[in-house]
Amino acid sequence: MIFLYIISIIVYIALIFITMSIASSKNRSALGFGLLAVFIPLIALIIVLIINPGKAGAAIEEDGGA
Repeated sequence: MIFLYIISIIVYIALIFITMSIASSKNRSALGFGLLAVFIPLIALIIVLIINPGKAGAAIEEDGGA
């Protein structure tokens, strides 16, 4: 019985890290999606798989001084 608990904890932690790595590869916040995956891991994984990749440095864009 304890074997099932250990396996479920390993799968839970793996889902968190998989979600974080996919979010990072899509230029999204790995920490934000990691925190979301702590509470709802499967939904967070589905969300991060569906979203479009962000542009690198999109949060630091300047408007050209206008």
